[in-house]
Amino acid sequence: MAATPSSFRWLTRRCLILAAGLVATASFAQENEKLTYDDHIRPLLENKCFSCHNPDKKKGGLELTSYAGLMNGGSGGAVVDAGNPSGSRLWTCSAKKEEPFMPPEGAPLDAKDLTLLSKWIAGGLLQAKGSVAKASNKPKVDLTFAGGAGKPTGPVARPENVLLEPVIVTPRTSAVTAMAASPWTSLLAVAGQKQILLYDTDSHELAGILPYPEGYARSLKFSANGSLLILGGGRGGKFGHAVVWDVKTGKRVTEVGKEFDQLMSADITPDHRKIAFGTNSKKVKCYDVATGEELYVIAKHTEWITGTDFSPDGVLLATSDRNGNVFVWEADNGGEFYPLGQHKGSVTDLAWRADSNILASCAADGSITTWEMKTGKQVASWGAHGGNVQSVSFLPDGRLLSCGADGTTAMWAIDGKRLEHAQGVKQADQVAKVVGLYDSKTFVSSNWLGEIRFFESQTGRELTQISSNPPKLADRLAASEKRLTELTPVLAPAEAAAKAAEARIPAAEAALAKVKEAGEPASKKLAELEAKLAEQDRSAAYWSGMVGKAKTPADKAKAEKALAAQRKAIAYFKTEVGKVRDLAAPFRAAEAELAKAKADLTASQANVRNIVAEATAHRERLVSLKAAQFNVGVLTEQDKLTKLEQDIADLVAAKAENEAAKISAAARIESSKKTIAQNEEQLPKLQAELEALKAEFAALDKTLSPLRVSEAEAMGKIEAQQKLIDTQSEAIVRLGQDRDAIVAVATAATAAYRDKYTTPLRARITELTAKVEELKKALAFAQLLHAKAKDGVVTAKAALRAAAAEAEKAAAASKVSADQVAAAEKAYGEARTFSAVFSFSYFSRKKQTEQAVGEARAALAMVRKTEATKVAATAHAEANVAAANQVVEKSAVGVAAAEKAVVPAQAEVVAVTKERSKHLAEREKLAAPGVAAEKDYAAKLPALQASVQKAKEGLPVLEKAFVAVRTQLTEAGKPVEAKRLLVEAAAKTLELTKSEKANAEKAIAAAQKDIPQRDKNLEEIAKSYAELTPQVEPMKAKVKASQDQYFAMLPKREVAKKN
Repeated sequence: MAATPSSFRWLTRRCLILAAGLVATASFAQENEKLTYDDHIRPLLENKCFSCHNPDKKKGGLELTSYAGLMNGGSGGAVVDAGNPSGSRLWTCSAKKEEPFMPPEGAPLDAKDLTLLSKWIAGGLLQAKGSVAKASNKPKVDLTFAGGAGKPTGPVARPENVLLEPVIVTPRTSAVTAMAASPWTSLLAVAGQKQILLYDTDSHELAGILPYPEGYARSLKFSANGSLLILGGGRGGKFGHAVVWDVKTGKRVTEVGKEFDQLMSADITPDHRKIAFGTNSKKVKCYDVATGEELYVIAKHTEWITGTDFSPDGVLLATSDRNGNVFVWEADNGGEFYPLGQHKGSVTDLAWRADSNILASCAADGSITTWEMKTGKQVASWGAHGGNVQSVSFLPDGRLLSCGADGTTAMWAIDGKRLEHAQGVKQADQVAKVVGLYDSKTFVSSNWLGEIRFFESQTGRELTQISSNPPKLADRLAASEKRLTELTPVLAPAEAAAKAAEARIPAAEAALAKVKEAGEPASKKLAELEAKLAEQDRSAAYWSGMVGKAKTPADKAKAEKALAAQRKAIAYFKTEVGKVRDLAAPFRAAEAELAKAKADLTASQANVRNIVAEATAHRERLVSLKAAQFNVGVLTEQDKLTKLEQDIADLVAAKAENEAAKISAAARIESSKKTIAQNEEQLPKLQAELEALKAEFAALDKTLSPLRVSEAEAMGKIEAQQKLIDTQSEAIVRLGQDRDAIVAVATAATAAYRDKYTTPLRARITELTAKVEELKKALAFAQLLHAKAKDGVVTAKAALRAAAAEAEKAAAASKVSADQVAAAEKAYGEARTFSAVFSFSYFSRKKQTEQAVGEARAALAMVRKTEATKVAATAHAEANVAAANQVVEKSAVGVAAAEKAVVPAQAEVVAVTKERSKHLAEREKLAAPGVAAEKDYAAKLPALQASVQKAKEGLPVLEKAFVAVRTQLTEAGKPVEAKRLLVEAAAKTLELTKSEKANAEKAIAAAQKDIPQRDKNLEEIAKSYAELTPQVEPMKAKVKASQDQYFAMLPKREVAKKN
């Protein structure tokens, strides 16, 4: 290969250097270019998303055709989180990291578009180049702590200065299906409508309200140290998430998960590092609380997840589903620990014992099952409530509570033994949730009517109820004021009544003292007599009964005697009582009056105390409620101050970002000016070099003209030879086509003639031949029958002769037997003559002759019977002969008929066969042109084929000559090709230089346009900063004053408690 010219090497290096510089510049510009919705994201989404997410459709409540619509999110909440691509559903669904995958049909976003979308989210969701980056919604506080699962070392978290004004008050209550009790203090969380209610379980007063306007709570749990409250919920078919509140401040601290259906359960680990929840898409998901990143997903469940509960020590995670499955996993990584088993119905609740060694599960099949964690084996399983078990909960002391659709609660040991606990009040509807309080002395239940009831754990006795739908502060204030108004006028009469009762006591004591000396002994004596009289009355009743039960007169007499004695004694004691009563009556009356006066005083004083206590409580409550009402405004001002400070922080960040961008733009202007100057210096030189190379290329290219002419001539010869081959090949094809056309016509005519004549005649011959064969078979069969009939006549005649011979023999035997009967009868008559009577052998001869007559007659009867049988057989044989003769005659007729039918059928076959032979000859005439065409094709084809073969054999020689010319041209053209490449390289270098200059000019224009915009932004930021900054200190002072005023409004007891 020829050496590369030095000028070409120089141009190549120059080209590569310029290309590298342009790539670097473009890369720098792209990396530093602001990604915005208007310039980058909207065009990206337009082709994939606008057909479903436009203002007219708004599928899922989401509209993406405008920046405002995208920021508003959909029915499931926000779809982007500034700075957090992995937590933004717009990116996770488009990247197929989370369902539903988007777009649902067609090609997904490619890797380049996904990277662009991710960078835009990470860059702060800018709308335009002048926009300020948004802040991330990720939690700004670290929730983790180093403590274990036990009681916190410091003060237990309780609500302080939180909202007490209900978000909503509904006309009626609704089912309460989620509750939780703090593990360390008297605090109960209740799921209300659009809010979570916090109650003090000692005072049964509202301690705080956590607004949750976006959905419904399906589960509530306090963290292990009681400082956080986690909710699992959302809105069915719309969205689902887990929300965490700080119990002390009442503020939301984080939100995890962006599901497309509500969550049935969520929990947080004891160290507050992880949140797990179960979804209706049959998956358990675990997230890092600090980063919001998904740690692991468990996809082994086969139905909606109904329970997710971390063990109190944070080592294990228990989950359950609607198919009745219960699993335990390693909390750190989601690895399977135990597949515990399966209920027959949907699992409705899970509960861990405080030591993390026992897990309880309950289900819609009415059962409760307990599991131990050393082996994963079942401890016990038992039927607990009719219908289904709705909830289970361990008291801190290890006893297990349950409630169910039967409207009752129950208490159990872990082995299923019911403990001494009254089933409690039969509630009017299903009991949905039960929780035990921190001291194990009390538990709380909620039902589908919205009732929240407190019960004593030991007895099941109902203590009180609280409201799941508390009234507004103003209504509570009005109620307390009304009650206080009612109590005020009642106090004075109550105090007067107490004083009057107290004044009666001295007079009553004096009256008692007056009669005491004489009356007290009499009273004691009267008491003794009355006691004895009562004893006698009991004895009389006993003996009266014995009289009725007596079985003997003696027993009855004894009982009646004893009864009479008792009655006599009763009469005596009654007389004695009557004597002493009058003496004791004044003392007893005075004593009763004094006791009544003291009782009245006690009751009056208690009534006064109760009125004073209730009035005091209502006064304190009025103060507290007014303070709480005032605190609503304080909290509002605090939120305003927080927002103001955040706005100022955002302005400071935006100022820094715009100043840096301005400096960067100025630097780009200077750098681009230098690039333009360098390019303007190089462009004339590059243009001249290109023109020179073009002239050199034209001169070299001209030297190739003779070789190109030779190449064209060689190619023309090949084409001519190929044309000859094609022409002869076409002639062969036409010859075959002509033959095929003639053959086709002859074949069609032959087929038509065949179908019209020969085929029907052949079918007719076949039909007639079959008919003749059938007739011949019938003739043969008739002849066979005739022969058999003749044989039958011969056989019948032989049988007749044999029967006649037998009949003759029987007649002869009958005659002999008749002669024997006559001889016996004659002998019998002779034996009975007069002379024989007087013979000594009369009786013996008589008996012998009688016996001989009987035997002869019996033999005659048998012979005659045989004779009759033989005669009948002869008659039957004669009938058979006659019948056989008839069959012979009939078969002879059949043979004659069959012979008559065969002859014309055979004649018709001969006639039709002759006609078909004539038509076959005609068909051969019609086929003759086709046969002639085949012969003509066979005669002409060899010559044509030989011509084609000869032309093909000459083609390689021509092709070889062409290759030789082409090779020569290629070798001669290498310097020309090298020169052409130099021309292309020079042209490319020139274009790159021009492009570099144009890009630099664009960069200057963009930077010059960006700097005024940055100045405008900085001016607006400075203006906003100047407007907002002076508001901070006054607002801080206002908030401080409001807080001081709020604390001053609180009752001293509450202030002391807070301090």
